[in-house]
Amino acid sequence: MAAVRASSSKSYFALLDLPESYSLDAAELERRYREKSRHWHPDRFSRAPASERAAVLQRATELNEAYRTLRSDGKRAEYLLKLYGVDLADESKKPALDPGFLAEILELREALADARVEGNSAQLADIKKTVQAELAKLASRLHDGFARLLAADPAALSEVTELCYVQRYYQRFADDIAEFEETAAGHLAVL
Repeated sequence: MAAVRASSSKSYFALLDLPESYSLDAAELERRYREKSRHWHPDRFSRAPASERAAVLQRATELNEAYRTLRSDGKRAEYLLKLYGVDLADESKKPALDPGFLAEILELREALADARVEGNSAQLADIKKTVQAELAKLASRLHDGFARLLAADPAALSEVTELCYVQRYYQRFADDIAEFEETAAGHLAVL
């Protein structure tokens, strides 16, 4: 059975006149967002009736949310899955991930904690490099998986769903490392 896209109101892709695809041209996304934002800016409708101003404000809010979602690989992937009826926030439907992968994640989490406690910048840099490489591989696999999903490959939906969960693990590492680096840079600036 092929994956069927769930019906919805106007999608974020449609709001920005972009194709529903995991692979987006970042410059084109930015251009479309700026163009739509100028058109739907609430200041342009300051003399309009209250109901029209409210509708314009709602549209501007939707455009901002669409842009924030589509510019992030992870959020865009999760949003595309939602269009196919898969909500990653529903933990009860989370697939069982490979125990070997989970063991690797645990080891990486421990190594990150050790590097942070010890202030080992070389180890932190190695972990960051590993995480970035994994995220790049996942982005490529997600690109292929979503292309297959759009071509109605029945196996693609479960594969892409699992890849999105895996991507979440690595994205948390990337976020944690970025936060640690930001905090460390702030401490150095104070000294």
